[in-house]
Amino acid sequence: MDLRQQPKRADQAVVTARPGLAQRLNALRKRSPLSPYWLERRWLRRAMEGLAQHAAGEMLDVGCGERPYAEFFKPKIRRYWGLEYPPVADNLNPDVWNRPEMLRTVVDVWGDAQRLPFASGRFDTVLAAEMLEHIPDPDSCVREIARVLRPGGRLLLTVPLIAPLHQWPFDFYRYTPRGIEALVQRHGFDVEEITPRGNFASATGATLSHWLVRSLAASKLHHDGSVAVSRWRGPLVLPLVALVQLFFWACESLSKDTGASLGYSVVARRRVSPS
Repeated sequence: MDLRQQPKRADQAVVTARPGLAQRLNALRKRSPLSPYWLERRWLRRAMEGLAQHAAGEMLDVGCGERPYAEFFKPKIRRYWGLEYPPVADNLNPDVWNRPEMLRTVVDVWGDAQRLPFASGRFDTVLAAEMLEHIPDPDSCVREIARVLRPGGRLLLTVPLIAPLHQWPFDFYRYTPRGIEALVQRHGFDVEEITPRGNFASATGATLSHWLVRSLAASKLHHDGSVAVSRWRGPLVLPLVALVQLFFWACESLSKDTGASLGYSVVARRRVSPS
């Protein structure tokens, strides 16, 4: 569906004002160790930088969101296509339909990853970043990705292992290395790489940080599973969150145990022939 055909809510006006100081400071906090997602985001950026080395030709980003990792892929490919699922976008931010100027730069097609609106063999690369856990039928999604990839094309995938529930009600699965390998092999892919994102130290630091925020600093639970931070307890707890994450970040180099990790990045090639 073309974005210009996406219906807007009649009771909402278009908002184009620049974010205020408080919003900019909050955005800066979310990118720092004060956020319990800092270790996860750090490892995701590293994973995306590595996956981008395998991208080529025309690439479809399934579940593109706001294309947070496009900077790594655009120099490697000929064209970047972003697909997003309207109910997920609306669930995460109902105000998203009031930002057409932003949406036109990130979403090319609205559609369902379980029924991709593209011809077979259309793409050279498909990126699926932290989205497969949000699909109720992952087999149908991977089957569709295989269909729209040309023979020999690559699927670049990241999945979580240790992560709190998020994006309710669209959170269905967590994946082990053997589980994700079995899933993609069922649908005509050969796995070239499976790389853990972090190790036991990373997973422990992230989990403890989330516990601190959710148990000691949260003021309310949002509908999607995220929490609002109390303006009074937050300033006391968030520096502790930062210390915890920096400590376990330093411990990452001392741990070789990947029996637990934040997740995995996967490079898989679509088989040229069924055999």
